[in-house]
Amino acid sequence: MAKIVRFLAALVFAGTLAACVQTTPEGQGIRGQVLLGPNCPVVQEDEPCPDTPYQTELVVTSADGVREIKRFSSDADGRFEVNLPAGAYSIRSPGGTGLPYCSVNDVLDVRPGRMTETTVFCDSGIR
Repeated sequence: MAKIVRFLAALVFAGTLAACVQTTPEGQGIRGQVLLGPNCPVVQEDEPCPDTPYQTELVVTSADGVREIKRFSSDADGRFEVNLPAGAYSIRSPGGTGLPYCSVNDVLDVRPGRMTETTVFCDSGIR
C-alpha cells in the first residue's frame, strides 16, 4: 500500500511540475537575416559592395544584454528563426568583442503569436 501511495504522489508531483513548465509556441519569436559588411576596403560610387549573408552563431539575451536566453546559428543564407516567449530581447555575438562582431541596434519586442522580423549586422572590421 505504501508503494502505491508513493507512486501516486510521484505522478501528481510530475504532473504539477509539467504544468508549471512554460512552453514556447511555434511561430512566436524572432526571425531574420544576418549580414556581414563592409566587404570591400574602399567603396567606389560605381562599384557597389553590398553586405553579404553570413552564417554564424548568435545569442539571444535579455533586453539589457546581461542574461543569455538562447544560442542559435544562422544558415548558409544568413537566415534564422528562434522561438521565444513573449518579452523584450537583444541579439549579439556569443563571445567578447572580437571581429566579426554581430548585434542588433534596437531591443526586439516579441509579442504573443507573432514573429518579430530583424536584420543582424556583423562588422567585418574592413575599413
